[in-house]
Amino acid sequence: MKRRIELWTVLVLVFHLAQANSRATAATPEETLTKINRLPAAEREAALIKEARNEKTVIWYAPMNREDLRQFTAGFEAEYPFVQVEILTGGPQSLLNRILTERRAGKDNFDTLNIRSSALYTLKKAGAILRYESPHRSGLRPGFYDKEGYFNGMWASLMVYLFNNKQITRAQAPKSIDDLLQAKWKGKMGMDQDADDYIAAVLDYYGDEKGKQIVRALGAQQLNIRKGRTLVSQLVAAGEFPIQIDAHHHEAVALRQAGAPVDYVFPEPFIPVKSVSAFALSSHARHPHAAALLVDFMLSKKGQEIAFKQRRWPAFKELAVGGPDEVGSRKTVVPDAEKWGSRYEELVQLTALLGR
Repeated sequence: MKRRIELWTVLVLVFHLAQANSRATAATPEETLTKINRLPAAEREAALIKEARNEKTVIWYAPMNREDLRQFTAGFEAEYPFVQVEILTGGPQSLLNRILTERRAGKDNFDTLNIRSSALYTLKKAGAILRYESPHRSGLRPGFYDKEGYFNGMWASLMVYLFNNKQITRAQAPKSIDDLLQAKWKGKMGMDQDADDYIAAVLDYYGDEKGKQIVRALGAQQLNIRKGRTLVSQLVAAGEFPIQIDAHHHEAVALRQAGAPVDYVFPEPFIPVKSVSAFALSSHARHPHAAALLVDFMLSKKGQEIAFKQRRWPAFKELAVGGPDEVGSRKTVVPDAEKWGSRYEELVQLTALLGR
């Protein structure tokens, strides 16, 4: 009897050691997807689909309105009907905090998320996201992806000068930063209080020294600072002040088309771009193959066409409509996600100078 107990103890110990060894040698989601990515295109797609059929679901943390989300998920599920997309919505900061809390507790729940590119620095430091080089990265605009594979950009917003055309004419409207600094516009311009992307683009274009001089000079112009670019645009349309210097391009077009007394100009010598919305995968994804399919779909022409119809500036560089509302060949500056993720506190301090 004693020998049986001893034998059973040995067998249990061997079993647990085997399990521990299996866990230690199991491929991580990043290693699994990297291996699949080395396959020829057709084999790669087949491998992802085969495993995604078993996973059956993908969990997406999404700081986005539900109607836009519905359009994306409907498009994806039509393409891959064997995968159901589960959504958790919330504000960008609350979802970021949730992910960091889950990571510290070792209870990662999300498979994918979309978030502004500057937040990727924090997520990388926390070990919360993995590298994934979607084959669709080659079709993205410059500034919408990184060399490492963490950053897969989906869309962004161009920032333009919006003006009330009952108060000033197109000929009178400022065209450049030098124009904004003219004394005649003091107290007559509005801006969103979340100006870090605008400032980052200015410093990326002019360099730190001149860029900071420009920020201080703008702050001396007694800007009308409000919370939310949409609100500032509405105040310009209502005649509260004649100019907004960081309006979203798509909102400016929509306001004009709706009959509001506004027009806009593309800034010179460059157009600032609000931080790119990036799609990332969890480093501990429970459904990595389904998540990879979702990322691929969002970066593909089909996914990007949905974004384009939602008036977003898509990452897919071939999507353009032409005409006066298209950015065309104008110079755009996408803030450097890695650099400004690590220098975010500095941007916050510079932003405070605009509302002094």
